[in-house]
Amino acid sequence: MHDLSKFQRMMVAMDLTEMDVHIIKYASMIAKCFQIEAVYFFHAADSSLELPDDINEKYGNVIAPVDETLEKEMSAVVAANFVAPEGCTVELEALPGNVTDEVLKYSKMKVADLLLLGRKEKLTGTGLNSRKIAKGCASSVIFVPENPPLEMNKVLISIDYSEHSKMAFEIGIDIQKKSGAKLLSNNVYRVPVGYHKSGKTYDEFAEIMLQNTKDECDRFFKKIELEGVDYDHTYALDDDPHPADKIYRTGAEEGVDLIILGSKGRSSGAAFLIGSVAEKLVMEDNDIPIFLIKKGKENMSFLEALFRL
Repeated sequence: MHDLSKFQRMMVAMDLTEMDVHIIKYASMIAKCFQIEAVYFFHAADSSLELPDDINEKYGNVIAPVDETLEKEMSAVVAANFVAPEGCTVELEALPGNVTDEVLKYSKMKVADLLLLGRKEKLTGTGLNSRKIAKGCASSVIFVPENPPLEMNKVLISIDYSEHSKMAFEIGIDIQKKSGAKLLSNNVYRVPVGYHKSGKTYDEFAEIMLQNTKDECDRFFKKIELEGVDYDHTYALDDDPHPADKIYRTGAEEGVDLIILGSKGRSSGAAFLIGSVAEKLVMEDNDIPIFLIKKGKENMSFLEALFRL
């Protein structure tokens, strides 16, 4: 059974804007709930500083290294907004370079299990290319919106009865044990294209598909240890081409504090792709944190595994 012990090393990507306060406070809550052992706050930025030759000659020797200056700024905001759980180590680092590349390299170097990425809606600043980073990293990802909820009372788990969904639901169970959150699971089903060839109406075929997904649901939950688990399962008919719309709408209507789904990503060398539904959900949603769970450890290289020992 999967549980929160899967997540021991958390990386928090900072962009030195107002968004950092939101993501750091959220990281504090996650570190406590998940019992994280190590947290790495990281920032990457273009370190070039083009100055006239006469300024360089006169003041160049007193200009502080960019990474040192940025780390001081990071340290101040982290100290003001992050409370480390007992036994949790905290590191800060700023490096020059392309943001996406450096975040991916650092997450791999630290063998991060969990990566927190901010998702802006109204705040200024270019921020991070969260979707591109999520596609390229092996770790699970939480997309943190502006003003995220700092407690978990309701958690929605989107399931399609796959092994990835089972993993996501089991992680949800452990979150409930740690936080007391109510679990809501939901399956989005659809009427197949060409249903009219059966001679049945759309509504008639929708009933057939609903019964089919209920049967799948029964088989799915028989594979999971549910003793003591407080959860409700619902179904949603997908009447447009994008299941992500239904997932987000269900989460918004239920007032959930987190949406969890398992990634169906495939390894392609060092790259890990997120599924189309997950990517669309990230684009759709701006105010609910999204927890995208990957089977990163299954794809960990031998050297990375040794590094963790």
